[in-house]
Amino acid sequence: MIAPAALETVISHCRRELPHEACGILGGRDGRVESVHPVQSTPPGRTRFAMDPAAQLCAMDNIQREGRVMVGIYHSHPEGPAVPSRVDLEQACWPGTTSPNYPEAVQVIVSLQDRDAPVVKGYTLAAGAYVEVPIVVGKREKD
Repeated sequence: MIAPAALETVISHCRRELPHEACGILGGRDGRVESVHPVQSTPPGRTRFAMDPAAQLCAMDNIQREGRVMVGIYHSHPEGPAVPSRVDLEQACWPGTTSPNYPEAVQVIVSLQDRDAPVVKGYTLAAGAYVEVPIVVGKREKD
């Protein structure tokens, strides 16, 4: 679950980085996104991203200080669909394996093919394959 304001923060970051891919980390608890942490891609690229190691560590430290965990990793596809690419799969796994770097994190892809109507999809990674998971936008109902 992601609040509309948090989703807009992600989409705005992705638009600002055009024509390059944007990336960042989502912090939260129990599958809920509670914080958005944009991370600089180094070097910027149109078809791949690589989180700046120092900025990634800083974002992860901030999430931990907030009392949260990493619940997702996001990046954009400036010209392509919101579908994981071969490069996305390779980067999400430990080198030479099909084991995900962060198995608990939802991989969120923002497609900006239509700049006015971004498409946002989420995926989990298991055994070297992506499985689409729903992205629920809105506030959590009280139990």
